[in-house]
Amino acid sequence: MPELKVKRPRPAGLSPDTELADLPPKERSSLAEALADLQAREENLREYEGHLRAWQSQLDAARHGTLPRPSAHPFVPHPHREDAGLQAGWEKVHRARELLEAEQKHLVEDRLLLQEREEALKKREAALALREQRLAAREQTPPAAVKPKAKKAASTMETLTRAPFAMAKSVFGAKA
Repeated sequence: MPELKVKRPRPAGLSPDTELADLPPKERSSLAEALADLQAREENLREYEGHLRAWQSQLDAARHGTLPRPSAHPFVPHPHREDAGLQAGWEKVHRARELLEAEQKHLVEDRLLLQEREEALKKREAALALREQRLAAREQTPPAAVKPKAKKAASTMETLTRAPFAMAKSVFGAKA
């Protein structure tokens, strides 16, 4: 892999001819600390880049189908790959493990769904209990405490429009 070279700017006050030995001890120690920190960061970044490249190669290999899907708890295959019966047995074990993981995933989803339904049911029960309390309180109040609705006075327009019908009722009699 090619090494990348980065042109680094010099700190202010340093000319290209200035040597590190010519600097005062305080500046020299601060520059040495900064250099050590930068070197540690650079090494850390190189390790991380290697980790990412390895991970990417695994993902590419899995995408192209060259590697089996890694399990949460992978099995180590038996060292004797020549035996077809053992190979078939291991394939069955791997398939059973994949089915088990899929069922576990569905079980977790079902469990979460049931918890959500239980929470919704508890909220509904609480709302229903509150409604029942309000109804019970309303039923226990005496009827005298409940004010009957007062009939509002008829407006002039209402009186004028109903007058002909009221006269007809009085002349012909109200039908029962």
